[in-house]
Amino acid sequence: MSIDLLSQFGRRLRVGLVGGGKDSVIGRTHLVAMRVDGYYDVVAGAMSVDPEVAKASARAELIDEDRIYTDFRVMAEREAAREDRIDAVVIATPPQLHFEVASAFLEKGIDVICEKPLSRDLGEAQRLNAIVRKHDRLFLLTHCYTGYPMVREARALVASGALGKIQCIEGELCAGFVVDPQNPDRHWRFRESAMGKGVLLGEVGSHAHHIVSYITGLQVEEVSAEMTTFAEGREVYDNAYLTARFEGGARGRLWGSYVATGNDHGLSFRIFGEKGSLSWVQEEPEVLWFKPPGKPAQRLARGYSSVSPAAAAATRFTAGHPEGYALAFANLYSDFAKALIARRLDLPYQSYLDGIPGIADGVDTMALIDAAVRSSEKGGAWTALTR
Repeated sequence: MSIDLLSQFGRRLRVGLVGGGKDSVIGRTHLVAMRVDGYYDVVAGAMSVDPEVAKASARAELIDEDRIYTDFRVMAEREAAREDRIDAVVIATPPQLHFEVASAFLEKGIDVICEKPLSRDLGEAQRLNAIVRKHDRLFLLTHCYTGYPMVREARALVASGALGKIQCIEGELCAGFVVDPQNPDRHWRFRESAMGKGVLLGEVGSHAHHIVSYITGLQVEEVSAEMTTFAEGREVYDNAYLTARFEGGARGRLWGSYVATGNDHGLSFRIFGEKGSLSWVQEEPEVLWFKPPGKPAQRLARGYSSVSPAAAAATRFTAGHPEGYALAFANLYSDFAKALIARRLDLPYQSYLDGIPGIADGVDTMALIDAAVRSSEKGGAWTALTR
């Protein structure tokens, strides 16, 4: 079907980048992911706030000189006016710029692929959601870990009823970062100006929250949070423990940390239902464990014929040939490409969007962050999410 879509469309999708240049932490990952399945050509870019870096980065990607920009506003204006305009823009900037950049392109009728978290705060997220709806655009939020085949298998198992009613949910992304908090060039994750003191929940906590909501289909309704700063001189919280009440009666815990010393990454989940549990660790992504009560644990692995259609569709190689982070990220790009192309061809496209994060997911996480910060400031008082 994907080959048919591309051949019917007759060309690759033209994409532009805002951010993601040589000075970007995540830019190279986006460039690799979008090229895996051959759906995209990078044809335009305003790839850094530093004009020289922007130009050098774009030239390294062989972008034509007349489509190299140093201002995203100019890029949006000029690209929208071209006959060969970009089909989508990739936003790989810090979150305090997401609303302004995304708005500029959405209002020109250009679809958006945006790094997480969605925005600086909940108000921006809600306004951006309204703009997406107003202009009827497609929007991908790159919570890349949902592209792993066994994460999609976990979602399919929950949806099938294999776990029964979900009761307990645990997600965490607890990493250990060694940084100089006084360094003016430090990553945005350590800058209060990016998202306030709760930026931790945007950078790492958003993944822990989104992955468990993605798998269970359940939203957090209330949260009790304790957020702490351990590193001397650090201007943001660097550890957050959240106790959560999910819809439907499930209860959960979310942990986001920059001070889990010795951890390389730390994303994992455990989901418990009446009939069994699921557990998964990002650093061992080929395997999902299912444990029914009173029976041996079942090791479910990627690449076998027994997995769900969703997991099979996200798999490229046979069992025993490991796939990893970049290919999980690529699955989001490929699903979004199929949706965009199918829509242009007046074919059904919603199924391609159903398995990937969108604007609503971003609003949901921003609502959690907003409530968690308010809760922590009130000594952990239970605080309802406002969406």
